[in-house]
Amino acid sequence: MEVFILASGSKGNMAYLKVGDIKLFLDAGISYQKVKNKMQAYDENLYDVKSLLITHEHHDHVMGLKMLLKQGALEDIYLTQGTYDALPVDVVNQFERTHIIKADEPFEVGEIHVSPFMLSHDAAEPVGYVLEHEDKKLVVLTDSGYVDQSYHDLLKNADLYLLEANHHPTKLMQSPRPFLLKKRILGERGHLSNDDAAWLMNLFVKEKPSKWVIAHISEDCNTILDIEESIVKNFDDPTKIEVFYATQEGLPGIKL
Repeated sequence: MEVFILASGSKGNMAYLKVGDIKLFLDAGISYQKVKNKMQAYDENLYDVKSLLITHEHHDHVMGLKMLLKQGALEDIYLTQGTYDALPVDVVNQFERTHIIKADEPFEVGEIHVSPFMLSHDAAEPVGYVLEHEDKKLVVLTDSGYVDQSYHDLLKNADLYLLEANHHPTKLMQSPRPFLLKKRILGERGHLSNDDAAWLMNLFVKEKPSKWVIAHISEDCNTILDIEESIVKNFDDPTKIEVFYATQEGLPGIKL
């Protein structure tokens, strides 16, 4: 299993996964041209990717979807009914094979076992994903104000986490952003703060070392130093994780 980040942040989010013989995209929040350029930079063929998992319908997660479909780059689209209904008609009309999924109802993509789980975000029906293949486990958890305790066992002991640490709350409140936006981000349907994320990761990573790709980092309300301070403060043993920082520039392949 190998994970490539094509982009991560408020301007666009997309990842590329190689799992055995299966190649798939996670979200499509950057332009077709950027996808093409980034895949070429990673020495990967865009048109080898036939499957797409969508987390939710926000612009920074689906902005490039229409053009990817027009270019014939995708065949199987996996998304919830709420996300499907929230997308423009001219986009969903281009879907070749639509797979409506539900949180807590696992499914298979080839040899990959996928367990979708509910997120708490201000979208129609957002989900995160746990992907398992042979003895490897990947957790995809971004765009959520909190994580329900009922999912903690499902999310524990993964080999890699693509999990957001979006903001430092003080810097967010001191920023020039509108108050309603600040309230949204800090709320239970917003985004995980650095401390929230580090606390969760300390809870999840117990029995073996893990990799953490820190995603959806705010460009103006967060820094790497802020995130590292939260890790040191919240982890029983910070040496049990290897940390990578995902940005709008992407991140080369990380093998599990």
